[in-house]
Amino acid sequence: MTGHDATAAIVAHAYRNSPYLRSKYRAADVDPTSWSDELFGRLPFTTKDDLRLAYPDGLLAVDPGEVAVIHESSGTTGEPTPAYFTRGDIDEWLDRMLFNGVGLSERDVVLVKTPYSMLTTAHQMHGAAQRAGATVIPAGNRTELMPYSRALRLLRDYRVTVAYCMPVELMLFARRALAAGLDPTKDFPALRAAVVNGEVLSPAKKRFLEELWSITLFPDYGSTETTTLGGACTAGALHLWSDRFLFEVLNEATGRSSPYGSGELVVTSYHRRAMPIVRYRMGDIVTVLDGASCPCGSDRPRVTVHGRAADRFTVGGRQLFPIDVEDVVYGELFGCEPVFWSGEVDGDRLALVLEATDSGAAEVRRRADGLAAAVDSRLGMRSAITVVPPGTSMTLDRQAEQEAMFKPVYLRMRGQNRRGLDYSGPSQEN
Repeated sequence: MTGHDATAAIVAHAYRNSPYLRSKYRAADVDPTSWSDELFGRLPFTTKDDLRLAYPDGLLAVDPGEVAVIHESSGTTGEPTPAYFTRGDIDEWLDRMLFNGVGLSERDVVLVKTPYSMLTTAHQMHGAAQRAGATVIPAGNRTELMPYSRALRLLRDYRVTVAYCMPVELMLFARRALAAGLDPTKDFPALRAAVVNGEVLSPAKKRFLEELWSITLFPDYGSTETTTLGGACTAGALHLWSDRFLFEVLNEATGRSSPYGSGELVVTSYHRRAMPIVRYRMGDIVTVLDGASCPCGSDRPRVTVHGRAADRFTVGGRQLFPIDVEDVVYGELFGCEPVFWSGEVDGDRLALVLEATDSGAAEVRRRADGLAAAVDSRLGMRSAITVVPPGTSMTLDRQAEQEAMFKPVYLRMRGQNRRGLDYSGPSQEN
């Protein structure tokens, strides 16, 4: 069941059974039990703050005995928020994980290198891979038991075919491989693909990593609260699972929402029972397009995720995101050895730091002038570029190995009290 009937059913379920949402809707003078098409647009949005205010069980809409698992968000922008799931909710999310173009089968060996602790990511891929008949290696991370040296051995010795990790992990794996005298493109011949999530991925960085490993990347998009919302098809487009969710694009200037266009993504789940997700503002700025023209043949809408609304900055009247800087960096450095970047914005000036391998630093320096010109022409920013040795920011000692899966903050504004790409400080996820 999808469309109007599914929307009406899940909203009525939320109203009747979720104490927090019932009081929120009553305060807004909305009674979802008397459904009409115009009523949905009058429903107040659900935000991250609502999830915190409803802690621990104000959003729970089933008997506690029906809850199969409780997860929590990472709490990087505040207190962690709970996410409840019934057995049926879990089955539905596992179905969605198999929608993407990676095509898991019993011939695959899947290395899961995302957190098993409280977040949903590892559990999503672990369960989906098993459902497809694949072999799972539950590597996890944020633990002393899984240093990069061991993870690299697992990749090679068990002939892993699909890695599930953050994009930054693939860069770290490659640097560790090169340090061990291995060639990522030749010494891991079984590896064919990586399903990546946890970071916004620019087109240029995607190409950079695919070239670095000679594999195909399949980005996955979602959150702990919603689980997977979209995945990449065989043609490389990121599609939203529109048969499982109602998606709205909120125009921040007008307050109006529509199925397509650019703005903040708002999500309603047709099927979530334990904790209904109704008009949930993701905080992500996206562009949603009709998917009918995609070469893969899917009619699900295509989405480009630009980044968190809070991470926007303005240069010359133009709104930019960290992903825009990333796209220029990896576009100009395509084909280089692993490179990590971080930067600080001060008005229209960008202080850019590139951490290169010892053997790759000369090539990165050779391209620095071209990179500066590209930053100027594409972003309208003047840049100062510094190339630093390996280990300056992205170290591979034991402490860093435990912290490196926490989402790095690549770009910060001058004076902003947030760490950048520095894994020697306190662990926190953004």
